[in-house]
Formats: sequence, structure tokens, C-alpha cells
Amino acid sequence: MFRKLHLCSLSCRLGLPNIRGGFMNRNMRVNEPKRSVTSMILLGCVATTGFLATPAWADATSDMRAEVAAQRARLDALEKKLEAATLEVATAKEAANKATLAATSGGNAVSTGGLSMPKGFTIYGIADAGLELGDYGKGSKARIQSGLGSASRLGFKGERQFGNDLAAYFQLEAGVSLDNGQNTGHSSNISNPGQGTASSSAPNTTGVAIFSRNTFVGLRGKFGDVRFGRDYAPIYSITSASDPFTIGGATAFRLWSSAAASRFDNGVFYASPKFAGFGVNLAYSAGMENNSNANVGLASGANTSIGPQDEGKGSSGTLTYNQGPLFLATGYLNYLRTGAVAAPATENLRRTSWNLAATYDIKVAKFYGQYLQGKDDQAGGVKSLDRNVWWLGVAAPFKEVHTVRAVYSHLNDKMSTDRDSTHLGVGYEYALDKQTDLYAYYATVTNKNGGQNSLCAGGTCQGYDSGTGLPANFSPKSLMMGGRYRF
Repeated sequence: MFRKLHLCSLSCRLGLPNIRGGFMNRNMRVNEPKRSVTSMILLGCVATTGFLATPAWADATSDMRAEVAAQRARLDALEKKLEAATLEVATAKEAANKATLAATSGGNAVSTGGLSMPKGFTIYGIADAGLELGDYGKGSKARIQSGLGSASRLGFKGERQFGNDLAAYFQLEAGVSLDNGQNTGHSSNISNPGQGTASSSAPNTTGVAIFSRNTFVGLRGKFGDVRFGRDYAPIYSITSASDPFTIGGATAFRLWSSAAASRFDNGVFYASPKFAGFGVNLAYSAGMENNSNANVGLASGANTSIGPQDEGKGSSGTLTYNQGPLFLATGYLNYLRTGAVAAPATENLRRTSWNLAATYDIKVAKFYGQYLQGKDDQAGGVKSLDRNVWWLGVAAPFKEVHTVRAVYSHLNDKMSTDRDSTHLGVGYEYALDKQTDLYAYYATVTNKNGGQNSLCAGGTCQGYDSGTGLPANFSPKSLMMGGRYRF
């Protein structure tokens, strides 16, 4: 009907054939076929206009529009109900999943792609292994070694947020030897397991502690950061930051560690908030838990749970400045080593060290510098070590995937023996992605006057030294090639 009315209306305007197929004439009436076409068109237009203008037709049109609007409103309401129902089902499903995870993990859990772990919990580490061609005075040897670029490790971290910038956290980190599956030993100021020495010896896979790297619990807030357990001595932290190899690869760390220490056991550690680029780090170690009440010496190399008074007790601190491309730091270390107490000494060897560290980044290259002064002496005037160690290094990345590194270091023996040593290390790294790289490093140490200082074969210092048969005046060499994956 609407179509016909529309056509009729058009006929009025255009003088077209009427809807029945005939032509209208102005001189013809509706029922008279002889009328003119013009008359028929005018008559049709008048009739149509009158029909549309009738009240009945206007009411019908209004009713239909109202009905369409009502149906549209009903559809909108139904769509909103459907959205609400869908959201309710999704919320209920999520709540059910959380309840299930909480029941299986002790609460506060999230789902990570099918693996259920506590919220804030992280598994991390480094898997590093390769081939070493080394000569430590016993002929050239080819060894499959773990941690040539960086010490291989497996760690667990957890953190809980409490608002107002307050967070509690923990860390458990184990050294792992990928070549044989054992855990690696990392020494500290206490006999665990290196008897107070600052570096562990080859083959470095006889550690007795599972989490022999860093193991602590802490609290972080606006006041700073405080933690308890086993962690890096502050003097070591600024040393690692100023080493172009970050204590791995062709690092000169073996020379440095002969006059300092890297970790504290049984310690409390504090890091201040940063202010205008400045920060303070402090650490105190209570020493061994079962010290006796007398300065009774132990046979050198003995490993026992009972040591002389204050064995391992010590402190370390640093002042740092880190702003833009410049990093500057100075550190201090003081602790009682393990070992025998022989007359005229009245206490264990006391090691004191201080250092300066610096880096400067110009984007196309980063420059590194370190200076350390360290000595061992005992009450009674016995001095067994007095030396300084310095190095200069550089790391130059290019074309996004290549990095060249180099370090030159010198140990100046200030004792009458004058057993100086010089270290040279170079390296190349090719990044497969941000987490994975291939590397090649070469390092050598030159000794004189009967010196037996050695090099680090990678991040766990697996080269032989004076304690493991390195001949006097020998210059050890090591070529390391491998790959490293961080996760």
C-alpha cells in the first residue's frame, strides 16, 4: 500500500503513468477514459494528498512509530541484562579459580599459564656453560665448565606489598654447576666453604651450602632497605659495578679478591634511600654462631663449627654517587679471618680494605676504573699481606648485538717479597636476544719474584692458584668460549 501511495505521489509531480498502467489527462475524469492525461494526474494527486492527510492515517503512522520505539527499548533492556549475566558468570568463574589456587598454594596465589605460584614469587637465574682451553702450569687442558661468562645460578624471590611504599621480601640463590650438576661453593668472611678466603678454588664444585650465593629476608620502605642473612659485602657491590666483565669472563677479580672479601654471613645489611644521586650502604656480620670465648687458634684449613672468639665478625660500608652517565663510589671493609693464631699474635688475622670505583658511560663506550688497598695483620705486630690492586677497563657495544670488552689490572705487592702481578683480559659477546648471548674471552696473568697469583676462569673463578698447584712465576692463560641464558 505504501509503495502505491509513493508511486501515486510521484505521478502527481512527474506526470507519469498511474499505478494501474494508464495515462491521466487533465480533461478526463477518473472514471472517464477520454479525459486528458493532465486531468487524471491532478485528480490522482488531490486524491492521494487527501488520503494522507486524513486523521486515521496519521494516527496509524504515529502508533507504528511508537511500537517501533517500544520494541527498540525492549531490545536495549535485553542486551543490558545479557551483559550483566555474562559479567556475573565470568566473576563467579574467576572467584572459583582463585579459591582453588588458594587451597593448593596456601593463599595469595595467581595463575601463570597453568603454573600456580604465590603472588609476588619469581624464579630466576643464569644458565651458562662452555669450553675452556687453559694452562695453569700443568699442561694445556680442555675442560667443559659451567659459569665461564657469569656464574650459573638458580634463585627464588618473593615480595609482599603492604601500602605506604612498604614491602617485605626474601631471596634464596644457589650456585649451580651445569657441567656436573653439583652446587658451587662461594666463600664469605666465615668458613662457608672457603675458610674465610675471598675466592673459592678449582674445581669449585664442592660447596656444602645449597643456597651458597645470597640468602636473606628483608623489609623495604621510605626508611630504606634492611635485610638479614647472607649477602654481598657493600665493598664488593661497587667492585662488581666497576668491572667491565661484571665479575665473570676475563675479569681481574682474582687479584682483587686476594685483598678483600665478597660476602658476609650472619649479617644485617642496610641501604639508604637515594638523595640527589647519593646513597649509603652498610653491613655488619656477627661472625660464626658458635665462637668460643677465647682467642684459641685453629689449624689452618680446619673446618669446624667452633672457632676462636669473634671469628668472622666484621663490617663494610660504601658511599655512592650515581647520576646520569657518572658512577662514583668508595668502600671500606674490616673483619677477622679464620686461621691459626700463633705467637706473638693474640687474635686472628684482621683484614682491612678500602677502595675507589668509577664508571662513565658515553653510549658508544663505557669506561671502568677500580683501586683497592688491602692488608692482613694481627695484634702483636704480625703483618702477612699488604698490597694494592687497580684496573682500567672498557666495554664498547656496536650494531646492537656486538660488545667488545677489555681490562688491564696490576697488583702491587708492598711486602718485601715484591711479588707483583699483571692481568690482561679481553672478550667478545654476540647477543642472540636480550636474554641470550654467545661469548669468547681470553685472560692471562704475569707473575714475578715467585708470585703465584692466578686468573678467574669465568664467573666462579675456576682457575688454579697457589693453593691448587700453580707454579711460582708461571703465567696462567685461559681461552673461554660458551653461551649464556638469563631467565
